[in-house]
Amino acid sequence: MDLHRIMMFLHVAGMVGLFAALAIEGVSLRALRRATSYEQAREWAGVWSLLVPLGVPSVLVVLASGIYLATTLGLWQLGWVEVAVPTLVFVALAGGIVGPRRNRLRKSIGTNAGALPNGLKAELRDVLLVASWRFRAALLLALVFEMTTKLDSGSVLLMLCVAVFGFGWGLPLSRTTRAARAAEANS
Repeated sequence: MDLHRIMMFLHVAGMVGLFAALAIEGVSLRALRRATSYEQAREWAGVWSLLVPLGVPSVLVVLASGIYLATTLGLWQLGWVEVAVPTLVFVALAGGIVGPRRNRLRKSIGTNAGALPNGLKAELRDVLLVASWRFRAALLLALVFEMTTKLDSGSVLLMLCVAVFGFGWGLPLSRTTRAARAAEANS
């Protein structure tokens, strides 16, 4: 087995790891939006401890193996390769931006018991958490599409359109969340 095949395997395995981290985060965010007690919230927020140990090595493996493959095969001039590294950096940054917020929420949940107060429920339904997840999911899906179809022209345009779509995908959520917060405040 040659080094090229090993690096290709690592590249694909790293993407699987990134999607696994996204799936874990997505399921936990959905469950947290429905949590009514500290115990439920703590259970689902607990899976966030898997995100960094799974996501960070995965993104590093994808970047390192991708850079190696692009360099050894002389592919840097192709459009689909040119957008891959910046896209992965944006995905990592978008995930990192919500990291401190997740940590703060885990501390807020702490060791309390009973029903969640409305203010904490609103924080668990924070628009930024879901919008960041949707943005990253859209970008990674588009990146896999680009890597498999190997578009030479229009790669940057496609990634920009997907980024706008990913950002816009989170916007309707913000209106729903504001309406839910207003309804909770009035009750």
